[in-house]
Amino acid sequence: MSMTWPQVRGLSYSTMGRSVRAEIYGLGDYSLRVWHTPKSLWRHENPTGAVTFVENDTDQYYLADDGVMVHSEKSAQRMMSTMGGGPGRLLLAYARWPHVEAHSGRETVEAITAPRRVEVRGREGWEVTIHDPSNGQEDTYVIDAVLGIALSWRRDSAWFELANPVLDEEFDPSIFTWSGPIRKEADEAVSSGQAQREARLRELTDMPQPVITWLPRRITTQPQNGDVRTGALDLHVTAQYVQMLLRQWITELGEPQLDWAIQNMPAVYRADRGPWTYEIRGFTAMSPEDCERIVASIETPEPPNDSVDEIRNLLVRQRDQQRQSELEAMLGTGRTLDDYLDDREGVSLLIRTDFSDDAAWRDLVAAATAPRSWDESDFYANLTCIDNVRYDGLTIDALLASIGDSPIYYVFLADRQTITDPESPIVVVDTGPEETDHQPGQSFRVIPSEIASIENNLSIANMDFEDFSENTDADGVYRGIGG
Repeated sequence: MSMTWPQVRGLSYSTMGRSVRAEIYGLGDYSLRVWHTPKSLWRHENPTGAVTFVENDTDQYYLADDGVMVHSEKSAQRMMSTMGGGPGRLLLAYARWPHVEAHSGRETVEAITAPRRVEVRGREGWEVTIHDPSNGQEDTYVIDAVLGIALSWRRDSAWFELANPVLDEEFDPSIFTWSGPIRKEADEAVSSGQAQREARLRELTDMPQPVITWLPRRITTQPQNGDVRTGALDLHVTAQYVQMLLRQWITELGEPQLDWAIQNMPAVYRADRGPWTYEIRGFTAMSPEDCERIVASIETPEPPNDSVDEIRNLLVRQRDQQRQSELEAMLGTGRTLDDYLDDREGVSLLIRTDFSDDAAWRDLVAAATAPRSWDESDFYANLTCIDNVRYDGLTIDALLASIGDSPIYYVFLADRQTITDPESPIVVVDTGPEETDHQPGQSFRVIPSEIASIENNLSIANMDFEDFSENTDADGVYRGIGG
């Protein structure tokens, strides 16, 4: 008896949520013994029995080339899944073909061959090639005729096969932990921004959260088998709930800034509940009535213990502390010009040449790097500061001699006048080569509030040096067009 693609697909769904123990083989000498309990428990061993990978709800360990297990703390914002590897391609194959796409209701993948009976490592299964229109890829799977697990996956010359599968075993939880020697994941593997975001998200998981108790849903059905003569019918029934983003904030504190990842997600509804404001965002069409019912169904958490004024004061203090910390890092203490002479990424240098007033230098850097608003957007000068006493009294001629043929076409200087003048006018020096129509050594001054417009445009060659130098005031200071 032959089977249809919906039947084979439905057979694979039967493995969802079930534990699996199996052997995985692939190109070359790829060979693993794998234990998996959904959703996130994994253990891999090589043919010698050595553990090569362990994952649980909070941690992940992998065997490095030096034979030591490397430990990473899992984060909701960092992709650390094994789904892209051999074990996941087979043990989680059902995830490749959800019944319908959540937003459109269309099939996400389609079978381009009829299922045919084949054998993989002594087990019979149904082979089918699927096409994923989202990425244009074609994969060939073999689904076990009895267990429903994927026995084989192929794409071009790549392949994985599964042998000796056992479902529904109860594994000792200790096999998904690691107590041997470890070292922490290298700091360079995660950017500082990513690490900070992950730390913040771990804090958020401990917060009291609003609980949504109602969502609209759409139910779809697809016949799987039946008999038109008797009315017997087997239906595959799927319920799709809307996908949306729910935002929550204390009404008196005002709406927090939107995260960049959701700025383009349209807001569809907003309402107040007690001390909270709730906003629904999403790309799925929802009626005002459904949105109202969603918000009304929310079991709201208790607000923070601190008063609104106390929270405001805390936010101000923390912003000031963060700004001071960022400023300390930006001052460039100890840097040298030599560090940047070979830079071809368009670095914008601000070199301190007067050391009479440390506080004035700090204030200057803060003012020069502060964000500016234009056309409803913020922009700022992306400056690399150099604070090194070896450049005390550095002249423009000495600067040009130090730069030589380096690909640095302009430099900002903070000299005695910059430090002592109430307007803090910064020197802008043309350091580009004459053969590219530059005039090395020509200069003008700019007030800190206008340095961003110069830096932003010179750094991408959107404007020329003369576009600014020819628009200075009578005293040679650029204060903006028409300033």
